Amino acid sequence: MDFTLDEQQQAVYDLTARILDDKLDMERLRAVEAADEWFDRDIHAELAKAGLVGVALAEDVGGGGQDLVAWGQVLRAQGNHVAPVPLLPTTLAAITIDKHGDAEQRRELLPGVVEGTRILTVAAQEPFEENVRSPRARVTDGHLSGTKIVVEYADHAHQMIVIAEDHEGAAGLYLVDGDADGITRRRSISTRLEPLHQVDFAATPVQPLGGPDAVDWMVDRHLIGLCATQVGVSETALQMTAEYTSEREQFGRPIATFQAVTQRLADQYINVNGIRLTCSAALWRLANGVDDRDAILVAKWWASERAQDVVHATQHCHGGMGVSIDYPLFRYSLWSKHLTVSLGAGTQQLRNLGARLAG
Repeated sequence: MDFTLDEQQQAVYDLTARILDDKLDMERLRAVEAADEWFDRDIHAELAKAGLVGVALAEDVGGGGQDLVAWGQVLRAQGNHVAPVPLLPTTLAAITIDKHGDAEQRRELLPGVVEGTRILTVAAQEPFEENVRSPRARVTDGHLSGTKIVVEYADHAHQMIVIAEDHEGAAGLYLVDGDADGITRRRSISTRLEPLHQVDFAATPVQPLGGPDAVDWMVDRHLIGLCATQVGVSETALQMTAEYTSEREQFGRPIATFQAVTQRLADQYINVNGIRLTCSAALWRLANGVDDRDAILVAKWWASERAQDVVHATQHCHGGMGVSIDYPLFRYSLWSKHLTVSLGAGTQQLRNLGARLAG
């Protein structure tokens, strides 16, 4: 099948990349990383102003009305630039509210997301539990109790979507105000040096958003959003390495002319294209109403296992420069590792795929 971007989808990618090219450089990245927030608010505002944060939201709330393929291009461009902005958690939560929220929730929350003034996040993972679709957090009489981990931008989010079970044991999505009673946040630092939070809920008031089908809907899109970001990370890591090995000389000639280097990077070219292809296929299916979880799991496997091959090879071909904090490649390695393990690395995706095939 032909997954070539159409004119609008390509324009979304080009515009996102141009804004990030103009606004983000090494000096700015260092400044943002040195701050406590790990959040470039100016860039987020510029992306919102250009209509990119709300690109996949419905037009009646101010969004662009485009599909998930276009959404994936925004995340891909973020990965290209390792931009510290809450695009995935905010836009994932927003498209979930757009799909499953009621008229009041959509009207109250989504225009602010489009404008860049409202930050959202999702709380899916729990300690010692890899299946986010089967939560232990519980809602009783409209109040949530339980613990979520690896919550991005929990200290900035105006609202978060939490996966929890009801009194009958059915999983569902629940909307929680960021300043609601009974919330305790514990800060930690992720592989890519991003602040993450463990969030404890104690009789926290919630609003229902959707049942088990809504949980599956959001988790599937969370997985493919991670893949789309990983496409961008892997593309740029390989491009940087191709440029470096073409310029770096040893024994009087560029190291890119050495057969071992050429073969190593040729393998990574195949891997990057495999990551891009499987992600594109899954995005296309979702955008066209085909909820194909097998395709999503295959894409996440590529975006985990093969992406790690890419960053290991690119660091190796850079030699000592690959781990220098004065050179940008190390950020791509850290981002790739973070994306690899988010919602389960390759082995978990194979187990999930195997269980589906066996069933």
